[in-house]
Amino acid sequence: MTVRHTRRMAPRKRPEPKDPWERRDDEPAKPYAAFRAYRDRGPLRLLRDLDGEGWSSRMLRIWSVRFDWVDRANAWDDATHRADDQRRLEAIRVMHDTHTRAGRAAMRKAIQALERLTPEEIPAYAAARLLELGAKLERDTLTVSVEDLQGIAPASLDGEDPWERIAREFEAHS
Repeated sequence: MTVRHTRRMAPRKRPEPKDPWERRDDEPAKPYAAFRAYRDRGPLRLLRDLDGEGWSSRMLRIWSVRFDWVDRANAWDDATHRADDQRRLEAIRVMHDTHTRAGRAAMRKAIQALERLTPEEIPAYAAARLLELGAKLERDTLTVSVEDLQGIAPASLDGEDPWERIAREFEAHS
């Protein structure tokens, strides 16, 4: 007769979470649900904000300490801010591309309009100034930094809006 040896299988464990705000292996469902409610309150969250949601203040305090809610919620905030920053940077890139195309289109239109005019129809200073401004617009758009686009660094040394200056210059020569 053959005797079979069987091993007892250990209960299956969840893999350790890769992100701190995910459910921990030793964290029951109830405390994790409370943590998510706490985490989702945002950076100004307080434990007392969860009063009246089905958990006692005492249990919330115990769970908060045992499962490190403050640090985990802060990690969540950091991750969501990074994601927001990435979306914002992509929007800035799209805007920058749009501004580049608009500057080039303005240059093409200005050149087309100038080509249709005879020298007698437009003063030379106006044609030269228009070409200079179009070239500057395209150059500035291509070389502007992300910081400038985000409003972190001043767009010009004197703080004047370049579009306002261009409009004023055109009005002065019209």
